[in-house]
Amino acid sequence: MPLNVHFYRFDFLDYSKEIKSLIDADIISTEGSAIPSNAEFEVLVHPTPSKDWLEASPDLKAVVVPWTGIPEKTLEILTEYPDISLHNLHHNNFNTAELGFALLLAAAKYLVPLDQRLRENDWRPRYDAQKSIMLRGRTALILGFGEIGQALAAYCKGLGMNVIATKKHPESFTGNVDVEIYGNDKLAELLPKADVLLIALPLTEETENLIGESEINLLPEGSILINIGRGPIVNQHALYNALKSGHLHSAGSDVWYNYPKSKQERENTPPADLPFGELENFVLSPHRGGMVKEVEIQWAKALANLLNSASRGEPIPNKVDIEAGY
Repeated sequence: MPLNVHFYRFDFLDYSKEIKSLIDADIISTEGSAIPSNAEFEVLVHPTPSKDWLEASPDLKAVVVPWTGIPEKTLEILTEYPDISLHNLHHNNFNTAELGFALLLAAAKYLVPLDQRLRENDWRPRYDAQKSIMLRGRTALILGFGEIGQALAAYCKGLGMNVIATKKHPESFTGNVDVEIYGNDKLAELLPKADVLLIALPLTEETENLIGESEINLLPEGSILINIGRGPIVNQHALYNALKSGHLHSAGSDVWYNYPKSKQERENTPPADLPFGELENFVLSPHRGGMVKEVEIQWAKALANLLNSASRGEPIPNKVDIEAGY
């Protein structure tokens, strides 16, 4: 039996032709922002479906959010439809992990302020007391051991670091990365061992403000914090104070607390409530971890692979735990 898929607003997907060329020939696809009459789709590709969409087709079995992460209102509405599975894409995981690793290296080596000074022809930092630190032999603690966390572990181990990690259900890990994995309840015991804290968690009720003043104080003095999960996982006041006081050697973040709400605001929106940009020991990136030149093709292939799995009767990848939020 051919699989029926409906793409909501397919025109906003830049690589629609590539997706059509990559999906199995027997997949029947329709597209459009209006609910089709006599809807028979089994898979709906839609980021924020309403009840009307979810109830339009009696054959609907799965909803696919065509990007990484799930909108909160999509999670909320799908709780009312337990027979419909929810899925998203993981196409940019390695991109995000690479950006996190780049932030780590830049923070450890104090690269940004050195770059800024040399752009002004100022060589004096070369002769000052050294602020950069060596990462080889140090211990990295990774919070969140999904695909991004596992990629980060491989990069850190390649640099000669010791790696430990936390995962909500460590017993479910089936990967081949040689890392000690602990449950989230061991966080307080693990933080004092971490020279580097790498955060690759989704934002949920459990993870919001997970890293506050007491958690940062458990980290060894002179440690590094890198956040590529979501901004509010780390309390911004605690982070700022720890950087200002020197308890943290440095930090880097690709995720924030404030975002532009319009195109006009993109030119001047502070990413946080505190002036992180004034700190030399903080590396800022405007939430572009997943964005590389290849990302659109990666995205098209990931979506096509997901739909092809459904078409072939295989388990659909990237099933979201609606209760957990990811």
